[in-house]
Amino acid sequence: MNSRTLAAAIVATCATALAGCVTTSMQGYADLDRPARPIEHVAVVAPPALLAALATEAAKHGLVVEDSNVIVPPTRQYKDAEIRQLLKMQGIDGVLVVSVTGDSGVQERYAGTILSANYSYGAMTATATPTYRYSRTVAFQARLSDPNSGRNLWVGKGQTQAGGALFMADATSAHDAASTILKDLQEKGLIGASGA
Repeated sequence: MNSRTLAAAIVATCATALAGCVTTSMQGYADLDRPARPIEHVAVVAPPALLAALATEAAKHGLVVEDSNVIVPPTRQYKDAEIRQLLKMQGIDGVLVVSVTGDSGVQERYAGTILSANYSYGAMTATATPTYRYSRTVAFQARLSDPNSGRNLWVGKGQTQAGGALFMADATSAHDAASTILKDLQEKGLIGASGA
């Protein structure tokens, strides 16, 4: 192996170790009495990063996602009949509520030390740099309901784990969670098939 190939292998190994990863696991359950046709237009109640990720991922399923706060502004109390009427006027056929139930916060763990050395004219100079791994676990609950009856069509629980020396941002974790939620809804036949 020549020095250029060796250097490329070391860079690739370091990049993989530092990059980290995001994984979401979840379990969802669909009601036995499913809608006659797949849901196409959903109002979402979720944290902002997850709402944006759901809107992006939804297009792959032919699903239109809207922020429920735009349809029913949180400026006052509404009666159930008012909420249903506002949802109906927008053509909403599903309401997806996702709430965070636990957050470990960013955890830091020592991962070792990188030693850099330079040898010149019989003298060696070395630098030792400690490295750390960062991780975060966020648990969530989700439910998809019928806007007319309020009946739950699907419920699910899950958690997203992000980690690595270069910690992933909330947007990356939200994207992975959104993709997992919509995949489960698709597998249960509640939304359309993925077009991606």
